[in-house]
Amino acid sequence: MSAAVLLFVLSQGLIACSAPFEQVAAGAVNQASSAVGTSVLSLDLLAREQAGTPAVGTSLEDMAGELEDARKGLLDKVPATAEERGLHREVINALVRAETALALARQALESKDSPAGDAHTPALRDARNALAASAKELEGLRQRLGTGR
Repeated sequence: MSAAVLLFVLSQGLIACSAPFEQVAAGAVNQASSAVGTSVLSLDLLAREQAGTPAVGTSLEDMAGELEDARKGLLDKVPATAEERGLHREVINALVRAETALALARQALESKDSPAGDAHTPALRDARNALAASAKELEGLRQRLGTGR
């Protein structure tokens, strides 16, 4: 590797590490918001019988990975000020609530195939409502961080 290439790679790493905390938080919120929205859509498609359990299960699994990546990415960034620490706590807590709602959805989906379950079970409705509440919370954070649509 040439010295110029090595210097470029190192400079890109420093730029990524020096991203403002609010920008990193906004990225995590955007990623989580997308994952939660996709999860809500997946459950809605299941309820309307426009998607089957395996497809919805795969979608929820993928979105759980997205939420985990968003949380880990934010945990890797150390807030420097009291204001940033407050924002860090607030966003982390919102991401944990989203992960909890998604775990509830995945559990409800698994129980759907039990003898008493179907796509309209209370557990799936509760999970969808928890995800919708999480989506609303994340959208509020997006608006505050200036990344809302």
